[in-house]
Parts: sequence; structure tokens; C-alpha cells
Amino acid sequence: MKKWAAIFTVLLVAGIYLVWPKASVKAPVVMSVQVDEAKGTMEISYITSKRDDTYLLEVAVEGEERYSIEVAGAEEEGTRKSDKLLDQNGYQLREDTIVLTDEELEYFQDFPGHAPLVTLSYKDYEPIKTILILLKDGETAEGVVDEYQLNYTFTAPEEMSISSIGHYDSVATISYSQNGKELKLPVELEQGEKIDLSFWDPYNLGSNDNLLLEIETTDGKYYRKHIATPMEIPEGYLKQLAAVNR
Repeated sequence: MKKWAAIFTVLLVAGIYLVWPKASVKAPVVMSVQVDEAKGTMEISYITSKRDDTYLLEVAVEGEERYSIEVAGAEEEGTRKSDKLLDQNGYQLREDTIVLTDEELEYFQDFPGHAPLVTLSYKDYEPIKTILILLKDGETAEGVVDEYQLNYTFTAPEEMSISSIGHYDSVATISYSQNGKELKLPVELEQGEKIDLSFWDPYNLGSNDNLLLEIETTDGKYYRKHIATPMEIPEGYLKQLAAVNR
């Protein structure tokens, strides 16, 4: 009797394995594309299934003229490999790092704005459109982690009237306050006055993931800072992100 019970258990487990939904994506879920001016690199992180053999072929920047960057080794079938950062529930967070030439880096340094539209081409998939954020040298800021949030205090370098506060390109949500009270925009600031910003769930979805804070004034000026997102990815989070973007 025990023998048949053991056989039945094995068959049941095998059956569940065969019918249980496996990790799958319709296309790679791009989490972060950033150019780091100080390092001279472009870093691209994405989620796909662990058994997916896709890899990055090309990055095209959609400016006034299309500017394409081919990924070294992509033309040789099977030789291009992404760095594997994390495995969860059959999903995998991967990252490609492209070392930019002086010409490519100069192109981004001269690009108007900090978040151009880009098109990523992966093996076996249709091109994917997303945004790229520029992490410019001299705009680095440090936040302070407090449990599930990342805090940063912005100090007005001059008298200003702020019309909007936002950030690229992160799954984190943002809130802001002044002197412990919720801040309503637009708001007038004197030089030296401060605004406290909090980013909730700022997970590190790359080897050195950053979010780009952007503050716009009523007269059209921008103040930008990029801040590292240091929090570890919780269990099951890759599956959750893949499901939302399926």
C-alpha cells in the first residue's frame, strides 16, 4: 500500500509540474536604460524567462536623426551574453553594459534634454520603445534609506517658483513635503529653502540603477539630480513585474 501511495505521489507531483504555468514573456520587459557620463557606459537591464536565449542587438536613439549603436558581438550567433543579475520563479533579471566610444558619448552629452526615446532590438522579438535617462557628471546626489523609502532633500540654489516635480525612470513612487506638511504645487521658494522628497520602493533593478529627479520652474528652467536606488529586490518581484507588463 505504501509503495502505491509513493508512486501516486510521484505521479501527482510530475503532473502538477507539467500543467503548472511556466515563466514566460511576450517580449523582454525593459526596466532601465541609462547612460552614465562619468563611466562612459550605457547600461540596459531587462526581465525575461530564465530559459530565453535572446540578447540585445542594437540601440537606436530617436532624436532629430536616428542614431544607432550596435552591440559588440551581437552579429555572431550565440556569442553575445548578458550579465545575469537575479533569478526568481523562473524569471531572470539581465543587464547589458555597452562601453561608449568618444563619439557616442559626445552625442549624448550634446543631446537636448535628459530622457530621449530609444528603440531596443532583441533577437527573436519586435523592437521595443522606451526612454533612456542621461546621468550627467556633476548632477549626482545621495539619498538616505529609511526602511522602504529613499529620502532626499532639495535645497533651492536661488529664488524660484516650482511648477512640477517628477522622476525618470524607476518603478518607485514619489511624494514631497516641506516642514513636515504636504506640498502643493506651484510653490515659491527663497534661496536656501528646502523640500523633502521620498521615493517609495526604490528597488535596484540593475547593477547600479539610478532614478533621475527633475524639478521644473514656472519660467521653464530645470534642476536635475540622479540618485542611486539601493534597495534589494524582494522575493517574487520579477514575476510581478513580468505579469504587469505581459
